Amino acid sequence: MIVPLILTTALLNFNVILPQCENCESCGIAEESPRLMLMQSSEEQDSVSEEAMQVYIYSAGSRYVMQRTLRELLEIEAERRKSAGEWVGYKEITEEEINTELQKRRDMVLAQDPSFDFWAQVRAQGFTENTFRDELRRNMQAREMFFPLDPEEWPVEQLKVILSDSWDQFLSADHQTLLEKKEAGEFQPLNDQVLMTFLMPTVWKYLIDQAQISYPSDGLPEGIALRINNRDIKTEEMFNIIEPMISPIGKKWADSFALNMKLATEDLKSQGVWLTDEEYLAKLNVERADYEGTIIPHEMMIMQFLGFPSMELYYQYFRARHSYRKLLPEDESEEYLKLVAEMIDTHGSFYNADRVQVDVILLGARDKNTGSFPMSGDSYVEAEERALEVAELLEAEDANWDEILLDYSDYPETVNNNANPQLPQPKRGRLPEQSRNDLRGFLMENDYTDFVMLSNMADKVYYEAEIGQVYGPYKNALGYSFFKVNNRTKGSKGIDYDNNERDRFVVNDDLLTTKFHAYVNELRQK
Repeated sequence: MIVPLILTTALLNFNVILPQCENCESCGIAEESPRLMLMQSSEEQDSVSEEAMQVYIYSAGSRYVMQRTLRELLEIEAERRKSAGEWVGYKEITEEEINTELQKRRDMVLAQDPSFDFWAQVRAQGFTENTFRDELRRNMQAREMFFPLDPEEWPVEQLKVILSDSWDQFLSADHQTLLEKKEAGEFQPLNDQVLMTFLMPTVWKYLIDQAQISYPSDGLPEGIALRINNRDIKTEEMFNIIEPMISPIGKKWADSFALNMKLATEDLKSQGVWLTDEEYLAKLNVERADYEGTIIPHEMMIMQFLGFPSMELYYQYFRARHSYRKLLPEDESEEYLKLVAEMIDTHGSFYNADRVQVDVILLGARDKNTGSFPMSGDSYVEAEERALEVAELLEAEDANWDEILLDYSDYPETVNNNANPQLPQPKRGRLPEQSRNDLRGFLMENDYTDFVMLSNMADKVYYEAEIGQVYGPYKNALGYSFFKVNNRTKGSKGIDYDNNERDRFVVNDDLLTTKFHAYVNELRQK
């Protein structure tokens, strides 16, 4: 199983980061659904089901899954070295050492921006204070094992294998320089930036490649959320650790994903179309192979572009989506080609790379500084109240859209206070002319949010809205929004379904996703 390498954070690398979309948390999802109420937080029912706990773990707790995986791998490597009679290097890190390292990182971050809320950003990145301290401990232990201060203790032969050509190209010379400095009575550590952004990620990838890592979608027994070699980590144990990281809206997000998957899985199995293990792996391997040798790894596409918080949730979604494909007509059949024609007719502006310029008034439900949802209460309630206030203003005969946008929209003027003219900027919601996918980025929408919400605002903007008409409020991934399309520009790409393999893939993939989400939505309405 391939594991995504989300190994470092800006806080660990001493950089102030731009608030990112925390895809493990939710915007507004069908709170009125009675079935959704069956899967609520532990405060509202005596226990949380195994299914729900695992969704929480692999959504809101996805960072901890990786953190725990790397911790286990480090311990396994220490045991291997000890058994082989090699230098181990593993040492217990004291609380005092962690406090010193923590203060160092806080000082360096605050030196860039004294108003920066350090712990708010830590929480926004999926840590509690305890798990962040554990993350520091693991990084310090890893440094002691692979790049200790004393260069004579480096596991050189192992590093040659791990780093391959990079050892000969630059690290060997750096190592020799450190040895010479030691001989002269100096101890100089490696550059932190090089260590954290290149060397340690390469080490972690090597350790992952050497291990056998299994997830629930691989058929783990009930009660086990993660298996690393022969080490089983219990679902309940992991859930108890990550539960403080889950916001109330994050719970709704996980509950919605779990319910959608439960309804789809049960129905697809009842119709006899659920993919067998062999069929599922064959289709997944075909998709993986499409990314081999490209600049975008499969995991990057799934987690950064499609927005899934973990590969585990994507694997579940993938199996259900491709099982549903069996319910559609056969490729090249008359019935299927009719569906293709309908997609080209309704979504042709996407395939042709049309562009749209739209203004958006955002009433945000996320924290403006961290980009995450608050850890208490439902911020959509306040956003809805503000949206209703804006609706009244827009309905007035003398309503001035531009003034209302400037007075109420929560979009910033620029991203990260960086007015780089080469980068598209939100300009308080006066978004630049852009393609559908670029617009989805500004709206923080992706395939994962589409599945959880079973709707998206970008498609309403792109496919349905008339120029000059005001629409809204729509509940979306950021909060509530009103929008007005000002201009559309026709693309020149064109679509050749019959003769262009890439065009055929895009249309078929879009068709399957659109039909699958509509199918799940119908199940939710029953």
